[in-house]
Amino acid sequence: MKKTFYVLMAFVGMALTSCEPMEDIHDEIDNDLDSQLAVAERDYVLTEDDYEELGQNFPNFGSVEDARTLIPSLLSDLYPTYGAGSIINVGFDLFDPLRVQDYAVSSSDYGMIDLSTDYFSGMGDVADFLDAKYPQAEDGEYVRLTYNILAEEIAYELTEDDYDVIGDELSETYPAPAASAAQYSNFDIRSDRDAYWSNDMIVEALGVAISEEFGDVAGQQYNITYETYDGDDNVNASMTVQFDGNMYVAVGGTSYEITSADYDAIGEEFATAYPGPAGNAAQFGSFDVRETSDNYWNEDMLLEAFAFVITGEFPAAQDGDQFVLTYRVYNGSVATIVVNLALNGDTVEIDEDASVSTIEETKVFAYTNGDWDAPYMLPDNSYTEEFGQRFSNFGDEEEALSKIAIFLGREFPYATEGEYKAVGYQFYNGEATVTEYANFVFEGGDWMAIPSVVSDALQFGFEDGMWVPDNTINYMLSSADYSIIADALSANTDLATQLASIERYGNFDRRPGASAEWNDANLLLAMKALLNEIAPNAEEGQKYLLTFDIYNGSNTTESLSLIKEGGMWVVNQ
Repeated sequence: MKKTFYVLMAFVGMALTSCEPMEDIHDEIDNDLDSQLAVAERDYVLTEDDYEELGQNFPNFGSVEDARTLIPSLLSDLYPTYGAGSIINVGFDLFDPLRVQDYAVSSSDYGMIDLSTDYFSGMGDVADFLDAKYPQAEDGEYVRLTYNILAEEIAYELTEDDYDVIGDELSETYPAPAASAAQYSNFDIRSDRDAYWSNDMIVEALGVAISEEFGDVAGQQYNITYETYDGDDNVNASMTVQFDGNMYVAVGGTSYEITSADYDAIGEEFATAYPGPAGNAAQFGSFDVRETSDNYWNEDMLLEAFAFVITGEFPAAQDGDQFVLTYRVYNGSVATIVVNLALNGDTVEIDEDASVSTIEETKVFAYTNGDWDAPYMLPDNSYTEEFGQRFSNFGDEEEALSKIAIFLGREFPYATEGEYKAVGYQFYNGEATVTEYANFVFEGGDWMAIPSVVSDALQFGFEDGMWVPDNTINYMLSSADYSIIADALSANTDLATQLASIERYGNFDRRPGASAEWNDANLLLAMKALLNEIAPNAEEGQKYLLTFDIYNGSNTTESLSLIKEGGMWVVNQ
C-alpha cells in the first residue's frame, strides 16, 4: 500500500508541474499500442448470430450497400487487435430475388424484325423480337412484355346458361325480350312482337354473354353462334363482335339486318334482271344460294342486292363507310349470315380488312435453353391434388421450391443435364395470392431450384483506425446506358456507325475490322462519357468496375476498371 501511494503521488506531482510531459507520455503509449497491433490478412464468413447482431431479420443482406455499411462495426468487435494495413475478406449471403424486367413495345420497335405493321402476327414474332432486343440474354432472365398482337377470332356458341345470364342482366332494359330469351334460349326476331330482338339488341346481349365467359378484352373478336326464332323455326345465326374499350360492337361498322320489306323491295328491283331469284327472295324472305337451283344468287348478284339495300337505307353514306349486314340464305335449310361490307360509290365490296383485329397483351417470357418462351405454369389442380395444399397456392417459398422440383421430375422425365426450366406458381404472401417465378436446372438426375439467396464477398481494410470497404462500384451496363453513351458522343461523327450499332443492339461490336468495331481507345472514351453522365459528382479516388455486353462473334461481356484522379476518369491499373 505504501509503495502504491508514493507512485500515485509522483504522478500527481508531475501533473501539477506541467501538462506537456504528460502529452508526450500519452503519445508514446499510443505509439507503443499501435506497434503492438497485428497486421494480418484473413477470410471470414458471417454466421447467423452475426446477422442478428447487425439487426437483420434474416441471415442475409438486402443489398451490397447494406453489407458495406454494417460489416465494419462487426469487424471492430471481432478483431480489436488488428492494426493499419490489415485486410479481411468477408463472405456473406445476399438476397438476390428473381427480377422480372418490364418493357412496352413501341411503334418503332416492330421494325426491329422487319415488320411493316405496328403489331405482331403471332408468338413467333414475339420470340423474334425478344431475340433482337436482348441478344445477350442468359438462361433464367425474365421480361414482362406489353405489345400489340393480331387477335385470332374466338368461336363460341351460346349455351342455355348464357341465355339465362342475358335474361338476368337485361331484364330491366328489355323486360319482355330478356324474359323470352331466358325461357326459350333464343332471340325472337319477329318485329311485331313484344319479345322482339333487333340486331343492335342482339349485339348487346352477345356482349353480356362474352363478358361473363371471357371478360372484356379490347380488340378481341368473337364469332358467336346463337339461335333466333322467326315464328316458324329456330334459325341458327352467327355474328362477329368485339369490345371496343367501351362497349361491344358488331365488327366492321354500322349494323343492319335485311327486313321482310327489304326482300320485297329486292324482288321488285331485280325482277327484270334476275326474275327467278328475285321472286324467290321476295316470296321466302331469303336468298337461295344453292348453285344447282334456278333461283341461285351468286356473290356478284348478292352484292348488287346489298348495295341496293344499303344505299336506300343510308342515303347519306360516303365512300369507305363500313357495314355489318345480316341476311338470310337457303342452302337446304335457312341460315342467317353476317357479312362485312364497304361502300364504294353505288356498289359495295366485301371488306377484307374488317377481320383484322389486334389486342394489347402483357405476358411474362423467360429465356431458357436458348429460346424465349412463356414460363411453365403449374396446373391449377396440382396444388391440392399433387402438393397437398389446402388452397390453390403455396404459402412457404422453401416448401414450394422443394415440392415443385419433385413434380418437375415426374412431368419431364427426359430432361437432359444442364437443362433449365422457368416455372410460374401461385403464392400467398400474407395479403394476396400473386404469381411468383422460379428457375430450376437439371443436375445429377434431379431438378434443383436456383436459390434467391446467393453468396457474395467484400474486402475490408483497416485505415485511420477503422475498417473501410473497397470503394469499387461494380456496375453492369443496362440497355439505357448504351443510349446514354450514344447521346453523349453523338457529336463525334467518326463514331457514327459504332453509335448506331450500340443503340440498335445494346452491345459493343468488338470484331476486329468490323465497320462498327469499338477499339480499346474508343471503348475507354465511351466509358468515360458514361461515368460523366451517371456519376458526375463522384469523389476523388472513386473506382468503378464497368461490365458491358460485347459481340465478338458470340455474345459475351468484358469489364473495364476506372478511377477518378485529378477530376478525370482514368484506367485503374
